[in-house]
Amino acid sequence: MTETKVATIAGDAGGRDGAEQARDAYWQGQVDHSDDAMALIDRDGRTLSTTAAFNALLGAAPWSGAPGEQARIDAAIARATARVAPAAAAVRFRRGGDTLILIVRPIPWATRLLHAPAGVAVATLLAPNCRPAPAPQLWQEAFDLTPAETTLATLLMAGHSLESAAAARDCRPATLRVHLRHIFGKTGVSRQSELVALLGRMGRG
Repeated sequence: MTETKVATIAGDAGGRDGAEQARDAYWQGQVDHSDDAMALIDRDGRTLSTTAAFNALLGAAPWSGAPGEQARIDAAIARATARVAPAAAAVRFRRGGDTLILIVRPIPWATRLLHAPAGVAVATLLAPNCRPAPAPQLWQEAFDLTPAETTLATLLMAGHSLESAAAARDCRPATLRVHLRHIFGKTGVSRQSELVALLGRMGRG
């Protein structure tokens, strides 16, 4: 794939029935309404639709300018869009000064075989150095966190330790340890790393 072609899936159904159109719309919706960096890919490896987060990482330029990396990217996409036995694939590459991870997952084979949707795979881009945007309102609603607990969770998501969070809040680390125990009890996790991972999966507020 030498260039990324971005287009919107056309509304021309070409005589397909409503169920087939609904399946296409479902996978299109997974991309259209995601906060993640995602793209819907057709059987030729072209992008049909992308999210704003995806465009922010790659823009309208090709996936990668390095020939060696391009070959690995093409291979990953080909594996996920294969007509026979498609499988998920992942590859790491560099864009400018950033390292990105591309994960390509095929749309379930039964759907592709029976209904031939325009999109056959969904690609997700991960930027390991980018922290997820906090969603404090969602955390409060989901886990009934107090304002103090929510503030601590936000600081932990930003990379603070309990000690640096205490310095930022001008309080004692022991006080924040009490808050953290309460957060653990409400969220059902037992480690700070598990908490950060859980809150990160909740996306943007």
